[in-house]
Amino acid sequence: MGALSTDLHIEIEDQIVNFPKYRRELINRLSGKNFKKDVTSHKYEWSARDNRKLQAKLAFSIGANNTTMTVDEPGVFNVDDVFQMVGGAQFIVEDVSGGVSVTFRKIAGTQVSQLGNAAVVIIGGGTAQGKDADNMVTTSFGNYYNFTSIIEDVVDLSGTEHKSMIRGDENSGQLIARKQMELTEKLQRQLVVGKRSEDLARKTTTMAGAKDLIDLYAPQNALDFGGNIWASDRNVQDKLDAAFAVIAEKAFEKPIMLVGQKFMAKFKYVQDDQTRTTIDEKSRGYGVVRKYNSHTFGEIDVVQLQGMGGLMDDLVLIIDESQYGYKAMKGRAWFTTPLAKMGDSYRWQVLGEYTSKLDVPEAAVYFYNLGL
Repeated sequence: MGALSTDLHIEIEDQIVNFPKYRRELINRLSGKNFKKDVTSHKYEWSARDNRKLQAKLAFSIGANNTTMTVDEPGVFNVDDVFQMVGGAQFIVEDVSGGVSVTFRKIAGTQVSQLGNAAVVIIGGGTAQGKDADNMVTTSFGNYYNFTSIIEDVVDLSGTEHKSMIRGDENSGQLIARKQMELTEKLQRQLVVGKRSEDLARKTTTMAGAKDLIDLYAPQNALDFGGNIWASDRNVQDKLDAAFAVIAEKAFEKPIMLVGQKFMAKFKYVQDDQTRTTIDEKSRGYGVVRKYNSHTFGEIDVVQLQGMGGLMDDLVLIIDESQYGYKAMKGRAWFTTPLAKMGDSYRWQVLGEYTSKLDVPEAAVYFYNLGL
């Protein structure tokens, strides 16, 4: 009765995360390094300022002698930017009004007429020597949030198993080990397809996984794979490369592909210079794809998630894992606490409270309608 709460709170985080990658690939790959602060509430909020864009499109056509243009979005051009139009001519920005009306002068090449929607690309700068500094072009913040999920269960341990666990011996009870596996399977699934929710009356929150964060904050990044296009390797590769192009300007590091068993069962037959498998020169047949050679990022990892219960039968996620992670609420990483003792046995609750964070949701895409 005189035991302190800290004596009854046994951390088991290390025991839970060190599973073979085959069983808990995503749990082992991800971390909480992308969190900038501790999770101290059931609601975790963060902000992200997008990098300034270096390209816009013309809102209207312009002639070969025009010195002004209107672009399709503000916050792209600033005074002294050097940009290039279709045809190769380059220009310096002299003034920006309202964020979208740009006055410029030509510095190289031959200016030609431009159609509306033509690309205008910033390629550098050309500030005059000794010139005073201009105002900064600012980009807006994106404000995001996610809730935590409490994942828990109860196990019964005999007195002997209880003692072995308390002493930290290697032979911790098999029941607690099995429960750890079950709970991490729940967490892994929720990191992929969990839905964000809050029920104030029941004091219940659930965290969004990667797919839901894309749906909430970057719905344009939910891409139709096109159904049964597997008869042509080129069609499959074009779809994948188009997805990588969508996040090319947002990703900080190379993304990874998260796939399920059904997708892999067909993807492994796309056996040309774009894929790398576990097969060596002396092997026969087809192997699981481990690498995909994208036109945008080069060679990227293909990660097949096991134990997803069919949740990825029509889902492929492409995500920059340096921007996606999970973290426990402070003091709530996987732990066990004793419940009421029953005879020569002990009842222990195994519990963890976690949330996930996708720094810039636009840095991830997913495919549906896989035609499997």
